This record gives sequence, structure tokens and C-alpha cells, in this order.
Amino acid sequence: MGAGFKIAALDLELRRRGQHAGRRAERHIEAVGFELYTSMLEAAVKEMKGESSEERPATQLNLGIALRIDESYVPEENQRLRLYKKIAGTASEAAIDEVRAEMEDRYGAPPDATVYLLEAARLRLECERMGIAQVDRKRSELQIRFMENAAVDPRHLMRLVARNASGAPQFTPQVC
Repeated sequence: MGAGFKIAALDLELRRRGQHAGRRAERHIEAVGFELYTSMLEAAVKEMKGESSEERPATQLNLGIALRIDESYVPEENQRLRLYKKIAGTASEAAIDEVRAEMEDRYGAPPDATVYLLEAARLRLECERMGIAQVDRKRSELQIRFMENAAVDPRHLMRLVARNASGAPQFTPQVC
């Protein structure tokens, strides 16, 4: 595992022992997402070491649903952190299937929030493949932001959305 992840795990462990501070750190991680939190720590460690960090286009998902591994499902904190890291680092659907099989083998059938976490990892992979930078869901509204180099035909997208949308779809340009 990378040094940044080890720092993140140690940081969480130390903060958790500090009672209130641990709960606050957990809320911060939940707010930005575990994947972003660990990648920020890893990038900071690489920068301090003078190493260049390899950037892969990452999709940010804000779905408005619980995406977590509950303590009641995986009681050991270090195991939960390892599973989060595995899920965040998956680069294929087969890898996601392997993580799920491992979880089911060790802990039984996953609860809904954990299933949603695994499905969000699948969605992230598909979005990255398509060149989607961000997906935001707010109530019944879905906003999708594409990367500059996305290979998407806007006319095809407009026809697809117009055919399947329940309301009036809106397309707005990216504002820099």
C-alpha cells in the first residue's frame, strides 16, 4: 500500500482515539469522499518526497446516497480502510467483482450502503471511460459535466436525453 494510505489510516486511528476529533475527521472524509481524501494525502506525500504524481482522469460522484462500509458489517477499522482502498483502486469491473466476492466470503451478504458503494465504483469506471468529470444528483435533477477531451457526440446525447427524460432537459455550457 502507498505511504499516503498508511498516513491516512494512522491519522484516522489517532483521531478516533481522541474521541470527538475522530468523529470530526470521519465527517470530513465523508464530506469529500474516502477516495479523494486518500488521493489527496498520497499526492501530498509524493510532493513532499519530490516525486511526480501520475494523474488519471478521475470522476467525482455526488449521488446523495449513503456509500459506506458499516461498522456492523466490517467491525475492524483497519479492514474497512483496506476495503475502501481496494474499491477506490479498482480499474475494472472484474476487480470490483473480486472485492465483493472477498467481502461476501469473509463477512456475508453486504448491506445496501456497501452494495451502493460497489455500484458507485462501477459507475465511476464507466464515467471515466466516457470522459465524464462529475455527476451530481440533487433530488430529481442530474447534472453531468464532461471532461474537455470527452468523445461524446452532443447531438446524439441530446436525442438520447430528450427521448428518455421525464422533464425538460437543459444543456448548459461549461463556465470557466
